[in-house]
Amino acid sequence: MSLDMLSACGWPLPGINVTGSHTNPPKVTLVQEQFGVDGSFLLANMLVNHLKANTQANSVLLIATHHTSAHYAGVCKKLAFNTEAAVKNHQLTMVDVLEHLYSQGGTTGALNLLQHIGQQMKEARQAHPSNLLVIVDDLTFYAVMHPSGAENPVIDFFDEQLSMASPSRPDHIVLKVNASECYGRLCAYLRDQAEVVVTLEPLSSGNFREVDGRFTVHRRERTATSQLELLEHHRTLLYKVGERQIRTYVPGELGIKNL
Repeated sequence: MSLDMLSACGWPLPGINVTGSHTNPPKVTLVQEQFGVDGSFLLANMLVNHLKANTQANSVLLIATHHTSAHYAGVCKKLAFNTEAAVKNHQLTMVDVLEHLYSQGGTTGALNLLQHIGQQMKEARQAHPSNLLVIVDDLTFYAVMHPSGAENPVIDFFDEQLSMASPSRPDHIVLKVNASECYGRLCAYLRDQAEVVVTLEPLSSGNFREVDGRFTVHRRERTATSQLELLEHHRTLLYKVGERQIRTYVPGELGIKNL
């Protein structure tokens, strides 16, 4: 179930009170997807989970690039969540970056797009002083849009946005990136900033009808032998994205021992 994945990511589950469970989502969550898998299903579940947790106080700003806002609206509908009502109630704001790029005649560069995102984050923070979740899909797009500076402008931008002194810093932020080697520096920077790192990857053994990929979570925890908070492996699951639900398996379960 998707609840297994959200729980593994450290996200509280609405209506479920588990002793020792997290009461708030992580401040910074990094979702790394490798070639052959798509992490939009996880972002949609996080979006729905956050809004359902408190329909009055919580809000979400979705910055869609890899997929359109219509794609996420469709996924949320399958999760029995009406995004149109959330938008009308000002709980949810969806920004289509490609639509903005098209409206500018395709001449807008990466720096202007990042400034546009920064303005959206600032406005969302002013409208929602607390419990704001920002979801960005996908950061590597902006590195591609700025070939001369590559990852540097993206790193500088989010270094500023994630700073404690930033007035537009959200309460929680989910950043999705392509984990390709050509974005290694960007991914390394974001891993240093994240409290939770989720890696989605295809099966090394090849395609399998019952499993879409492998889901691995690392959480930043303080070890017993050190005061430093290091990313430690927390959980690994196999998953299958269905029409209206996500099925999860523990590696080694009957029937999938070799995956």
